[in-house]
Amino acid sequence: MSLETVLILISIGIAAGILSGLFGVGGGIIIVPSLLGVYAFTHFNSPYIVHIAIATSLFTIIFTSLSSAHKHFGHGNVEWKAALYIGLSSAVTVFLFSKIAILLPGEILKQTFSVVLIIVALKMLFDKKGKHEDPAEKKPEVFKPWLCLVIGALSGAIAAFSGLGGGVFVIPLMHYLMKVPFKKAVGTSSAAILITAAAGVISYFINSPAGANSIPYSFGMVDTLSAVPIIAASIPFARVGVYINRKTHHYLLTKLFAVFIIIVSLKLIFF
Repeated sequence: MSLETVLILISIGIAAGILSGLFGVGGGIIIVPSLLGVYAFTHFNSPYIVHIAIATSLFTIIFTSLSSAHKHFGHGNVEWKAALYIGLSSAVTVFLFSKIAILLPGEILKQTFSVVLIIVALKMLFDKKGKHEDPAEKKPEVFKPWLCLVIGALSGAIAAFSGLGGGVFVIPLMHYLMKVPFKKAVGTSSAAILITAAAGVISYFINSPAGANSIPYSFGMVDTLSAVPIIAASIPFARVGVYINRKTHHYLLTKLFAVFIIIVSLKLIFF
């Protein structure tokens, strides 16, 4: 691997880490398309190239979300019970859907998710409540195990088909349906995504078809040579993202997150 490629991978890790800490997402929106670009740059080709990028993205997200969740926990912004329910539910669906994703492109499902995400994002973008304080801060959090399980199931399906951590669904649903303050929803999402990503990697490893691990030093469909520089950069920069999260007013943060969701959705639809 050339120095130029390593520097590109480090840059990917920096961007993914900041996004993870700031918004409670895994960073897959950056990692998957960037890895595909790196593979094109290095002339690597495989019939499973997209699946390799997704599996590698999920592998890096394990470490990035761990760093992010640890920092958010230090600020009291992780609801562990909700994270556990969401994470375990997503682990089941990501495990099941990863097997399907290897066989199918999943374009229709991704586009359906994207339309729903855009609707949620537009609500967040044009919601005028909470300019001065988060309205959820005044309301008791509604912890319903069944609701956490549903949210987790949706995030797991997204992770399996797209390589995203699922936070784009988890955060707005926790905020609006469970009345969780936005910044706590971000921290809880980081913790839940850790479980989601780990289950996805295991599933891709178990269901890896013959010839899928054609990259040197890979295991299953995970490209470890590309993953290491990304992880090395994303871990410290996830903490930078958490710092920015802490310093940003929740109202501005929700608007930025809404714009981020729209970008993610358009990427899933058109790219």
